[in-house]
Amino acid sequence: MKINNVGYNHFHDADFFISRPEGSGDYLMLLLKTAGVFEIGGKEVPAESGSAMLYRPDTPQFYRGAGVQFGNDWFHFVPESREDEQFIAALGIPFDSPVKLESISELSVLVSMMCHEKYSDNIYKTDSADLLIKLFLLKLSEKINMSAKGAGGSRWEKMSVLRTKIYNDPANNWTIDGLAHELTMSRSSFQHEYRRLFGVTPMNDVITARVEYAKYLLTSTDYTVTHIARICGYSSDIHFMRQFRQRTGRRPSELRK
Repeated sequence: MKINNVGYNHFHDADFFISRPEGSGDYLMLLLKTAGVFEIGGKEVPAESGSAMLYRPDTPQFYRGAGVQFGNDWFHFVPESREDEQFIAALGIPFDSPVKLESISELSVLVSMMCHEKYSDNIYKTDSADLLIKLFLLKLSEKINMSAKGAGGSRWEKMSVLRTKIYNDPANNWTIDGLAHELTMSRSSFQHEYRRLFGVTPMNDVITARVEYAKYLLTSTDYTVTHIARICGYSSDIHFMRQFRQRTGRRPSELRK
C-alpha cells in the first residue's frame, strides 16, 4: 500500500466543501472529528462526529461540515498489488457510506503516525506506511464488527489509546478537562482512573512526553532551544528549561553537548 497524501487533525471553516465529481483517482479514508454531510446518490446523508468514510477511487466525492467547523483526519492511498486489493476486499469495510464508530481515537493515532512517516526522511518510510495502512484497515474492520455486535472497548483500552495520543502529539495543548471530555468522564473521575491504571497523573505523562521529544530533537537536529520549546508545546523557554532540568538533571544545552 502506498500513501499519496495524508492529513492529521485538520480543521476548516464553515464554508469548507469538497467537490470531486470524478472521484480522487485513489482510495480516500476520512475520520470525522466533527459532524459532516455527504452527498450520496443525489441525497444528503448526515454523519456524526466519530464516523469513518472510505471512498473508492472513482466514486464522486461531495462532502462538507455540518456546523461552524469541519474537522477530520484523512489519507489518500493506492493498493500496489493484487494481494493488496484482496486484502481490502476481505475486511468487509463498507465503501462510499459513512459508518459511526464507538471511538476513532486509536485510528486517529495511526493517521498521526502515517503523517510522520510520509514527511520524514526515515529509510524504511515506504515499508512503514504500507504496514500502517494495513493496520489501520484491520483496526477499522474490527471496530465496525464490534459496533455491529454492540460491544464497546474497555475502559483500559480507551485510556491506553488516549495515553498513546499524548505521547504521539506532545505539543498539543493537553488539559485535564479536554482529556476527560474525550472519554466522557468527569474531571475528578478521569484523573483518579488514569492514575489507578498507569500509576502516574495525566499531566505527568504530558510532561514526560514533551521532555522525551525534546531530548530527541536536541540530539538529532540543530534547532535552537527556543524553537524546540515551541515544537514541544511550551510557550515559555524558562518553563521548558525548568521542567527539562527537573526531569533529566541537565539543562537542554548540556544534553546537546
